This record gives sequence, C-alpha cells and structure tokens, in this order.
Amino acid sequence: MTPFCTDIDLLHWEPNIFRDAAFASQTLMSGTANISGSSLTISSGSFVDSHIEPNQVVVLSGAVAGSFPVLAVNSATSLTVSVLYDKLFDDPPVAGPIATATGINFVIRTFWPQRSVISEILQQSAGLIPGDPRTAGATIINLAVLRRPCVLGSLQLIYSALSAIADAPKEYANRADLYERLYRSAMRSTLVQIDLNGDGIADCSRRLNNIELVRT
Repeated sequence: MTPFCTDIDLLHWEPNIFRDAAFASQTLMSGTANISGSSLTISSGSFVDSHIEPNQVVVLSGAVAGSFPVLAVNSATSLTVSVLYDKLFDDPPVAGPIATATGINFVIRTFWPQRSVISEILQQSAGLIPGDPRTAGATIINLAVLRRPCVLGSLQLIYSALSAIADAPKEYANRADLYERLYRSAMRSTLVQIDLNGDGIADCSRRLNNIELVRT
C-alpha cells in the first residue's frame, strides 16, 4: 500500500526532522555531491540502485546546509531538488534553485516505515481490513483527505521514538503529545468516501474511528 503522505509532507511540518531524527529514519544513500541551482549530481554511486524516488528528502551539509525535497530522479547520477516553498505543491511542482557548490555532503533519508504504519491504521479505521474478503474490492476514493492525519500520526510516532532514547526526552515527549492531539482531532474530522464494488463511484461515507497510538 502506498502511504497517504510523503516525506516532503513531513518536511513541510518539521523542516529539521530529517536532520534531527536520523535515528528514527532509514538512510537510503549518502556521499558527496555537487549542486548547481536545482540540479544535484554525484560522481560515484547510483540514485537508481539506491531506490531514490521523488518526494523523498536530501539533507545537505557543508557549504550548503539544510533539508531539501527531491522532485525528480533524472538519471543514476542526477536529481532535481528544490527549496521548500509554496509553488512546490503545484501540479507539476516548480523547483526553486538552492545554490551552487561542489563537494558537499549529502544523505537521503526516509520515514517510509512510520508513514506506512499510520496509513494502514487509517485504512483500518475506515473499515478496510487487509486480507478481509468482505472488503477486498473496497477502495477509498478521496485519498487526499487522509494526507493530514497521516502526517500528524507519522510525526507522533517519530517523536515518540526520539523521546524513548534521548538523554533529555522532555522536548520530544511534548512534541509527541502535541502531534497525538492533532492526529486525534484530524481523525475525528476526516470523512472518507468508499467505493464498495469497484465501479469508481462512492457507495458510502465513513468517519474514521480513533485508534490509539501507544508510546513505547
């Protein structure tokens, strides 16, 4: 199942999370790169072989520092990246040039596991249970409404994990509590349209049931 939100969505809410929450993320690739405007290139390694995809996030350090959305994988050695700004969410997205520099450090991380877990919870909250033959042909039509609760639930999981291992966990625990409250509110206000028989037409509407996230 494709998660209902992307890594860029998480970056929009928490601009430093891909730098600060490395422990809770999955590192897909790292090394050195050159950047010219919105083009990030490498001389060794392969973005394709490392499964780099649009909507992931690259963290740069050195002469250029920050977390930047990946908009396109142009080749095994070239990405289109962008600053995070409003037109990034247009269709198609418009890249905002970053800078020009050589020999900068990069790492590409993803929070796919957290986004996937929350997406499955949201699907089940709508009454669609994986493997249940009674809902095998049912699909959610208005997937866009699940984006916000998916982001908030994912951030709650990430900050809960950070609070469990941090030497000073209070700040992370407070952020986890905040996102849990926002997640619950988003769940209560989300109405999904469900196609029960696969004809592409909504047959019913359902409110999401709150499923509790447990801090470990």
